[in-house]
Amino acid sequence: MLLIGGAAAMPWPGRAQQTPAKKRIALIIGNASYSEGIGTLSNPINDATVVAEGVRNCGFRLVSGDIVQNAGRSAMMSAIRDYVAELKAAGPEAMGFFYYSGHGAARETGGNYLIPVGEADELNEALWDDSVELDWVMERLDALEAPSVVAIDACRNVLKLPEAQRSLGGGEAFRGLRRTAGGAGERNMFLSFATWEGETASDGRADDGNGPYARALGIRLNEPATTVRDMFEQVRLDVLEQTLQRQEPMNLSRLQRRSSDIKIGSWTRDPSESSAETSRYPLRHALIIANSYSDARDLSLPNVHHDGEIVRSALASAGYETVYLPDGNDRETRDQVDLFVQRLDAAGPASVGLVYFAGYGTALDGENVLLPQGPIPRSKSELRDQGIWISDLVAQMEAASSQAIMMLVDCGRPFSLGGEKGEDRGFSESFGKDRVVIAYADAPGTYHPDGKAPSLFADAFARNVVTPDRISIQSVLRRVNDDVMHASEGQQRPWFQTSLDLPIYFRADLLPEEAGEPSAEDSSPNSPRRYKKR
Repeated sequence: MLLIGGAAAMPWPGRAQQTPAKKRIALIIGNASYSEGIGTLSNPINDATVVAEGVRNCGFRLVSGDIVQNAGRSAMMSAIRDYVAELKAAGPEAMGFFYYSGHGAARETGGNYLIPVGEADELNEALWDDSVELDWVMERLDALEAPSVVAIDACRNVLKLPEAQRSLGGGEAFRGLRRTAGGAGERNMFLSFATWEGETASDGRADDGNGPYARALGIRLNEPATTVRDMFEQVRLDVLEQTLQRQEPMNLSRLQRRSSDIKIGSWTRDPSESSAETSRYPLRHALIIANSYSDARDLSLPNVHHDGEIVRSALASAGYETVYLPDGNDRETRDQVDLFVQRLDAAGPASVGLVYFAGYGTALDGENVLLPQGPIPRSKSELRDQGIWISDLVAQMEAASSQAIMMLVDCGRPFSLGGEKGEDRGFSESFGKDRVVIAYADAPGTYHPDGKAPSLFADAFARNVVTPDRISIQSVLRRVNDDVMHASEGQQRPWFQTSLDLPIYFRADLLPEEAGEPSAEDSSPNSPRRYKKR
């Protein structure tokens, strides 16, 4: 669902001179009454109605006079042709908004399809011929001089293809919509999909009235106007919060520079009147601790700050609010963990937290211990006094009101107790039992001999977590394991274990060429914060 802000008849005082006079033309389609063979939906008509109310508030005129509902293929294509014709006649100063709510799918051999009501009544190969190809819509919009917004609120549930025994979740034939290729075929457009490519969007329960995407958009459309990109970033965050990060909208900007300041929202309201939360506490938090033990002479770790920095940079690019603590002693480490838990509590149950620790660690009497910055212990008694027990940290973080905790422990570097290696070799397998992922750079009972070299684990994690596609933490760690095993020729084998109930995903922010703005590392609100010692 996409919207662009427009002019209202009675702009708030002082804003009238900024209200654009461009023609705003919208087409809104909601399909719900599918056959049982396709699968009926509860809320697309309600969703289309909410969006229609919002776009009217933003100064748009519906080309059909009202929403187009439960349309067959011919009715959908006729409405789209009328919409394109009106945009063309209005000229380059016009602005278009197209929203579709209903079933949609991507074909294995290519192409995204919007599924009409009526002709398409079975999930078989004929469905593609009976549906409307999204590329057909895009080609017609691409031929126009006016900028346009395309919002697709589709992929509402799992569509099963009996003859191939495939589904959205397990096969290729009816996966969720894919992102389109970009470039010349999407000139001067802003694209929004209600969910990430290849995934399904929630239709909401029948008594909800709306799906989460439509609900979020309906709220934001009635807020004071802001740029299209900022508007849909708020919608994305709203949906993530409503769905505990299970559904994430995908926004792609192909707007030309002259259209990059397009506004969306109500022009009748002063920004000071905003009732919705226009900024929120970030949902994704990371604490990076990297200890070099610089005073330990032969046991110092000269590359550990580099390891911490590449992990921090990767997580910031993946949308995490990062705090970096280099060389944290016992008190500083515990204080930062306390603050980390407070941030998760403030963000609420949709939040996720990740802690990365690089430095020394070992197992003592079956318990895993991390060494804060400071003197290296020379005996087990000193280790008990100076060490920080991983089980204590995990238990503290588990008490936060977040949906998941991830702890990456990049130790596996040998050190001596009293001149000899301690009884326990590497870590044990103990880990948190509730909503926790824990990963070790070296499998329990092992360590890698060259502790001074740059971390293969940190490098592999940073490389695999920055991806334009959504990837789960389990997939990231499996790839990390493979990369480290390959790079070390089998000498280092990472390990992880999880007790997550819900999938936790990573993805990179929009690429600069997609966003049309400076890179996320230059301009993101998630830029790094270093802990400064007093």
